[in-house]
Parts: sequence; structure tokens; C-alpha cells
Amino acid sequence: MKKLLILIIISAAFIIACRGKKTHVINIFHTNDIQGFYWARAYGNNDNKYTGGLSVLKEMLEKQNDPFLLFDSGDLFSQTQEGQIGNLENAINMMNKIKYTAATLSAADFGLGWEAIENVLAKAEFPFVVSNLQNADGSEPKHIKKYIILESEGIKIAVLGVLSETDFPKIQRNTQIKASNEIEALKAASAQARQRGADLIILLSSLGFELEQKKMDEKTIAEEIPEINIILGGNSNAAQGGYEQIANTFISRNGPMLFEAGKLELLLNDEKSISNYRYENIVLDEETFGRNSAIDADIADLRNKVKKITGNKITTLPFKLESFSDRQSPLGTYAADCIRRWASNDIGIVDPDIFLADFPQGNLTEIDLLNSIPFNDRVMLVKMRGDELKNALDRTLDFKNSWPQTSGINVSYDMSKPLGERIRKITLANGTPLQNNTLYSISTSDHIVDGSFGHNEFLNVFEFKNTDRTLRDIIKWCLYRQKVFSHPNTDQWKPVS
Repeated sequence: MKKLLILIIISAAFIIACRGKKTHVINIFHTNDIQGFYWARAYGNNDNKYTGGLSVLKEMLEKQNDPFLLFDSGDLFSQTQEGQIGNLENAINMMNKIKYTAATLSAADFGLGWEAIENVLAKAEFPFVVSNLQNADGSEPKHIKKYIILESEGIKIAVLGVLSETDFPKIQRNTQIKASNEIEALKAASAQARQRGADLIILLSSLGFELEQKKMDEKTIAEEIPEINIILGGNSNAAQGGYEQIANTFISRNGPMLFEAGKLELLLNDEKSISNYRYENIVLDEETFGRNSAIDADIADLRNKVKKITGNKITTLPFKLESFSDRQSPLGTYAADCIRRWASNDIGIVDPDIFLADFPQGNLTEIDLLNSIPFNDRVMLVKMRGDELKNALDRTLDFKNSWPQTSGINVSYDMSKPLGERIRKITLANGTPLQNNTLYSISTSDHIVDGSFGHNEFLNVFEFKNTDRTLRDIIKWCLYRQKVFSHPNTDQWKPVS
């Protein structure tokens, strides 16, 4: 009741402010934290009432009489099987049909690696904006803008985007691009936009609020950069959306999973400054707005793909294969041994961050495999000299728990030594010491060769071949063929006693 009264008062003030003056009214719709929840779901305890999803969003927007802008603040596919199967490409396909104006990306959207989304972004019929993202050499990433300027109702509007500098490095797959300090990047983008004549600055934020200490949040941005007029954000932990005003900045937030969309009406005076606003959360009720048949067809196709692979059994495991990345994990060792045997090579090396879940005991299905290994890393066959391999492996020990998962070698190490001298000895599985000048055949992944452990030592290869087969495919091949399972040997890395 209190929220309704506040909304009525704001609406009355908005209407009064519009009378007798030259004004500009800008209508903005906003979504965030879709997370792969593309379809309408049962609402609350009522199984007959369906709410949310892109199909209902499309129909709600079709019923609008006034022009509007439509933005999204990122995290498009991370939390559902449908999102993982369709990933960013499927989300963009549906967002094109809804005709988004612009969107930003969250750190979660990069979870499958830059290579998986770089070319997909080109298929978007709207711009993606991330102000604090850059290539390793400082240049602007392909298909991502620092900011854009568009015009609506005679107003020049700059649109910025931001993701978390703290969260982004945790996704270790992204070695080609990096996130910079949020405040510094947004100050620079805001200044450039104002120089280009922007009357209004809108920030699409995937940061959320009430975050853990030392993380950037939207309130801090509002306090530090008053040039930003509107922040459209969200919080995947919030039960519902809301809004607040910090100094001169209005912050609008929606709840996650696309149960609702935010609507913000801005009133600008003849000096093109905000004189008033009206905000509401629109519950995407299927009974009220209906559903869009074209988007429903896309969603049905995606959900059918999930159903098709969910029950497709690969094998039966007598025990769970844990995916944890502490030194040598059972699943990591199994994978390294699998790609080594598949290629008949001397050594197998796998990056532990490819695994997001255990292989469960019992029936292992296609969906279990996809949930554990969503990445499309390709198997690489390389040859390296013994001394180059030793140096490359030594450099990985700076990654604490994210050590390589290996097969075909035994390694002794001493963590009291400086980096570069920590590996004391490497022997092959047959007990032969690794020889410095001997070439060894190695099965690994393109992600490792590209520098997944934070350095380029694995680029020092004598020769290499990309098999164009994913690690997931080869592991599936091993699981199909194997009749008897025994616990993998996870004792291949030993500290010097």
C-alpha cells in the first residue's frame, strides 16, 4: 500500500510538471539477470498462473503506444540448461526479435570464454556496451563499445556499460581481454560522451548492490561520478526490483529471472535536464499481455534439445569422479589420461577450470557431461622439448590450486623455491627421467596453448595440430568404450620430502 501511494504521488507530480512547459518525455524499459530463464513459469503457489519470459516481454512491449528504449544489464544465460545449451547466440537471436536498443554483459556472460562469444556478438542487431573492458594490449574488443550515443525525443543519450573488475579475473578462461577499474573507466567514458554533446548519461550495470566488501557497487559509482544520470542495474539475490536516488543519480533495479521488467519515464525540461521521473516494475503476466508465437517457437526448440539429451545415457560409473581443482583431481586425471590415450601420446595435460561439476555415481547422461564441461575447448596435439615442458609446468605453480591435471608423468616439486625452480624432477610413467633436449608428444587443449595459466610458455612448441575435436567429445568417447572403471591415480604430483 505504501509503495502504491508513493507511485501515485510521483505520477501526479510527473503529470503536473508536464503542463505548460516545453518538455521531453523518454520512456525506458529495462531487464537484467535473465540467466537463461527465457520462458513463462508458474507464479507463486498458483500452478495455473504463468509469469515472465521473453515471449511475454515481447507482447508487453508491442502494446506500448509511445516510443521507448529497451536495455539489458547482462547475465543472459548462466543458470539454466537451456541457457547453457543455447548460450549467448540463442539469447541474442531472441533479443533481436524483441528489438533491444543496447545491452551490457556481466562477468558471467564470459564464462565460456571470449572465443565462444566474440563472433556471436556480430550477430546482434543492437550494440553491446562495456566501458571497462579491453584487450590485453589496451585496444577495444571486437563488437563491444566503450559507450554509444543515440538520440530520442531530441535528447542526445550516452549509454555506458560496466562489469565487475573483481569478478572478471575469476573467470580464468579470458586471457585475451581484461576488465579495468570501474570508476576510472566510467569517468573517462562519461567525459568523452559529454564532449560529444550528450545531454543524458545512462549506465547499464551488472554489478548489483550490497556486495561483499572491496567490490564495486552502484551506490559508489553514483557518488563518485555525478555525471551519470541513470543507472539501470539489478541484483540476482534480490527478491524483487526497486529504486533509489543517490545525490543526482537515479538507480533502477529489477529482480532476476525475468519475472518483471522495469519502466522508467523521464521528464526533461527545455534545458534538457531531468525535472522528474516515474518508475514502476511491470510484472510480465501472461494473462495480461499474452505470448509471442515466434519467440515461443525458439524457446520450445531449445527446451526440446534439453529433453533430448537429458536422458541419453553414456555409461554407468561405479563411483563419483570429483572435479575439484586441488592439485590432481580424479576427473582431471581421467580427462588427461583419456586424451593422451586417444592420441597415443607420451603426456596428457588438462586445465582444471574446464570442469564445473562432478561426474555423478550411477548413470552418466549427456546433460551431466554438458553441465560438467560446457566449454568447447579443442584437443591440441603438440611436441615440446623436455626443458621447455618443465619450465611451462613450473610456471603454472603460481596458480595455487589451479595446477595442471596430468597423465603419463610424475612430478616432484618444492614450493619453498622461487618460481622457475620449483619443479625438481619429472619422470615418465615408465620411470624414465624427462630429457631436456628430447621432443615429447603431448595431448592438451587450445585453451592451454593460448595461455590459460596466465603465461605463454606453452606457446614454445616445436609443432602443433588442432584436432577440431572438443575435449568433451573425446572424454565421451573414452566413457563409451571403457567397460571397467578404476579410481584414477591422483598421486602424480608429490612434494619433495
